[in-house]
Amino acid sequence: MTTKIFFNASAFLRITQYRDQTLKHRNDDDNAPDPLDDTRIHLEDYELARKMATDALELDEEDVHDEHPSHVVNMLMQDRDRERKLMELNLDEFAISLYEANDEQKRHTLGMIRDELLRPFADPRRRYPLPDGWDVITMLSGETDKSLSVGVIVSASVVRLNKQVVNVRLDSGIEGLISADYVSNDPGPPDKFLKKGKTIAAIIIERKFDWENDTFHVELSSRENELKDGDREFRRVRADAHWNYTQCEKDNEILERRKRQQKDSTRRVIKHPNFHNFNAIQAEQYLESQQRGDVVIRPSSKGADHLAVTWKVFDGLYQHIGAIIFSPAGPNC
Repeated sequence: MTTKIFFNASAFLRITQYRDQTLKHRNDDDNAPDPLDDTRIHLEDYELARKMATDALELDEEDVHDEHPSHVVNMLMQDRDRERKLMELNLDEFAISLYEANDEQKRHTLGMIRDELLRPFADPRRRYPLPDGWDVITMLSGETDKSLSVGVIVSASVVRLNKQVVNVRLDSGIEGLISADYVSNDPGPPDKFLKKGKTIAAIIIERKFDWENDTFHVELSSRENELKDGDREFRRVRADAHWNYTQCEKDNEILERRKRQQKDSTRRVIKHPNFHNFNAIQAEQYLESQQRGDVVIRPSSKGADHLAVTWKVFDGLYQHIGAIIFSPAGPNC
């Protein structure tokens, strides 16, 4: 191959070397084994790797002047403490000096060189684990151990039925069985209560695994007494550490109180030009476009025998007058 093609392919060529720290070679011996040939480091970056090895071992160039250029690399690879020494190198400062000297952006390359000096041709990928039974089920159906726990209520479609069993299919495609005794609380054959194609709610009572034959199905029950309690405990979302549960309870109590007030209050029917079924905020919004001195008579939150008056004193200024009490004899203020 040509020189340029060889240089492009040299980083992918692995030439296994025999590393011996005591083995000496002349610095001009081109046939001497080079430990850098046993790495992914590109041929053009060999000098960077040798400089990093020299700095990691805290050697001067005079210390390795008469040795083979990659002898210091061989020394580093034989060093049991090489990981600590390489990690102590300041690669950012080294990359800045290379950029200022030669206008080369080598920061990523320096990190790759350090990794190769630690573990040449190491596979950065994690070891691939073989999927277990639930991994396969999740990949095929999307169901998990939690979503198909015993006691969870699921939706199932009736596929076929006979006198002994009902075959159903969950929304995820998982197959299920309902025995005749678990179809209903009332006695009778399954076709008395179910029809093919009908969608029903059922609760999981057992899971059947047969990993050798790659089969999996669930056994269900559609009896009313087993469905009435629900499965809230199984579907409960784990507690949020950042959620203010105290404030949430207070807000829920306020909402419930407002709902009860709206439910208990009856819509008043009073024939008066100034009466409106407004609350305080709605009354202010209505009077915003009216003249000063106008009033709105409205229901009071104190009960059906009370009325309230909202008076527009000035633009943007309102006064709320309450507790107009009605008695059988007539109104009293």
